[in-house]
Amino acid sequence: MTLTTALAAHLYKATYEQLEPQALLNAKLAMLDTLGCALAGAREPVVDTLLRTPGMNTPGAVAVLGRRERLEPLCAALVNGAAAHALDFDDVNIAMGGHPTAPVLPALLAVAASRACTGRQLLLAYVAGFEAQARLARSVNFHHYDKGWHPTATLGVFGAAAGSAKLLGLDERQTALALGLCVSLASGVKANFGTMAKPYHVGHAARNGLMAALLAQNGFTASLDAFEHRQGFFEVFNGAGNYTPALALEHWGDPWDIVEPGIGIKLYPCCDSTHASLDALSSLRRDYAFDAADVATIEVLMHPLRLTHVNRPQLRDGLDAKFSVQYCLARALLDGCIVLDSFNQNAIEDAQALAMMQRIEAQPHPTPSLAEPGHYLTELHIMLHDGRRLSRRLHSPYGRTRDQPAPLESIMTKFQHNAAKALDTHAAEQLGETLMALDRLEQADRISQLCARR
Repeated sequence: MTLTTALAAHLYKATYEQLEPQALLNAKLAMLDTLGCALAGAREPVVDTLLRTPGMNTPGAVAVLGRRERLEPLCAALVNGAAAHALDFDDVNIAMGGHPTAPVLPALLAVAASRACTGRQLLLAYVAGFEAQARLARSVNFHHYDKGWHPTATLGVFGAAAGSAKLLGLDERQTALALGLCVSLASGVKANFGTMAKPYHVGHAARNGLMAALLAQNGFTASLDAFEHRQGFFEVFNGAGNYTPALALEHWGDPWDIVEPGIGIKLYPCCDSTHASLDALSSLRRDYAFDAADVATIEVLMHPLRLTHVNRPQLRDGLDAKFSVQYCLARALLDGCIVLDSFNQNAIEDAQALAMMQRIEAQPHPTPSLAEPGHYLTELHIMLHDGRRLSRRLHSPYGRTRDQPAPLESIMTKFQHNAAKALDTHAAEQLGETLMALDRLEQADRISQLCARR
């Protein structure tokens, strides 16, 4: 049995009754959070550009989240996937080293628009897609991440295909073929972080995963040993000795990855790798009551895996600023918070912020072996003008683990603020209520309809 056939067997046999209450709650919250991010990102330049580009804007029946346009399913998965990740505010997963919902949910919404399915079926397909990509991540991370691949895209495409296969009702062989085909469709490198290409990676993964499932449904073939082959996914993407296929199947669904390690709801609209630094700064300010004028210098020591893409002392634009730990710390010091407007043009050109960035130095942590799962290890050392040296070490941002989840109130407030970018108050409330009662929804396409701008 190959990995594609083994994964397909697990996916095919998965039932709604196997999902524990925590898995269902986390699924609802992740969908809620991601749809809010997509609504807030609906007017971002990456979405506008995609909708102006021939071949990516074919009209159809699937709603574009937060807008009036409707597209055919593959285009809708692409555009909605890009919108969901446009602000880099969507959920994360420690095992995956990326964003689990943005590549999966847009593909499922596109399926739901053309095939009658219930909320329960949507929940099951989502958890199946989440599990497939997170389990594959266990096989290849964190070498895969460090090598330069963007796991949200290179692994998310398998999640999109697995979830789509489940929702489309594909059999075991068809599901295996879809996964095998995705080996040839996986792509995305971290060199493109800080540009429109990063959210495009996510939309591309949603589109390709759905396309693979649709092709397999119609008889398309692919190699069933596309993972293990000497020129397959593991050898090409990771290289000999840098992967463990058995981890993709070990303890499948026991517990589900959406439960342990679970979902991480981001509370700052910037790269996840900056969040431990921001949390460390926030906790130090609470404990020692200083402000930006009191700070002489800041030293950030971060796990090399994460420092690589956030050590950006010079900014190109607002997207780039989301990946600059120097800018994020400077902005948080000056404003006391990080919000969507922290990355607009006026904010990133602010002379005070640029001057503060010059006082912030980022270096690799000297003992990365201290890191806990997720490799978030961060130390912040702040020297104040009065001579005090304040330090804090964090192994994870707040809200990243099962034992320390983001507060429900914070999740709901974030959703309401994001949804308000595209929907009126009544529509946003109706969407939130529907999502939290998704297991009782008769027509899953109702979600997309509620997200369409009227």
